[in-house]
Amino acid sequence: MTSLMYCGITKDIFEMFGLMIDEGTGIDEVTLSTVLKALALSVPANLHSCELIHCWSVKTGYASDVAVSCSLIDAYSKSGQNEVSRKVFMELESPNIFCWTSIINGYARNGMGRECLEVLREMDQKSLIPDEVTILSVLSGCSHSGLVEEGELIFDSLETKYGISPGRKLYACMVDLLGRAGLVEKAERLLRQARGDADCIAWSSLLQSCRIHRNESIGRRAAEVLMDLEPEDFAVYIQVSKFYFEMGNFEISRQIREIAASRELMREIGYSSVILKS
Repeated sequence: MTSLMYCGITKDIFEMFGLMIDEGTGIDEVTLSTVLKALALSVPANLHSCELIHCWSVKTGYASDVAVSCSLIDAYSKSGQNEVSRKVFMELESPNIFCWTSIINGYARNGMGRECLEVLREMDQKSLIPDEVTILSVLSGCSHSGLVEEGELIFDSLETKYGISPGRKLYACMVDLLGRAGLVEKAERLLRQARGDADCIAWSSLLQSCRIHRNESIGRRAAEVLMDLEPEDFAVYIQVSKFYFEMGNFEISRQIREIAASRELMREIGYSSVILKS
């Protein structure tokens, strides 16, 4: 079942789970967690299936298991049932950092930034220290809810309050938050400050924001940095070319495409592994 999930074949996982029940095969917390993770990966997550597996978890006594509970929270939030996710969380006697992160991530996924902040405050009150993944989820929620000031306060207090040194993912998340709000100047200053912790993803996010908010001057600088960081990435040249095209600089857009072609940069195509039987 884990191998099937790794390959993205979620439908077969549900069928296999049904076969295990029919044949009386022992089902443990790992099985239930795996099925729930597969359910969360399916688009869209099926609420009825969530409820069935939840009932089975209660019946078998695994509903209080941390891994199963986190997977339940994730699956319910994927199907838009944040109230049920919260109920699952509240029923845990001693939720660990992974449980707290799961509920925050669920809120963030559904654009409920203020709820993310509220859960983080609850953690502070209980003297629980969030990790980088928790903070990423909170900032993501702030980004999708337009809570710029709140996100900045959290980011600026990471080292003093939580002992977390911002890395590439956190910088990229903050650039996304600022860029969505049109604060591309502030986002660029943050990336210049980050230096080695500013990667291709962050600069790509800045360029995308410049394209949306039509800031050509910062977009040009972001494009230059991006091509310096990933000189062999065809997707980067396409993004930069598209930026200049939408800014009305058709000649530069064409030149960048020609540079990519002259370097014989190509998209990585898919391939299949075939076994021939003689």
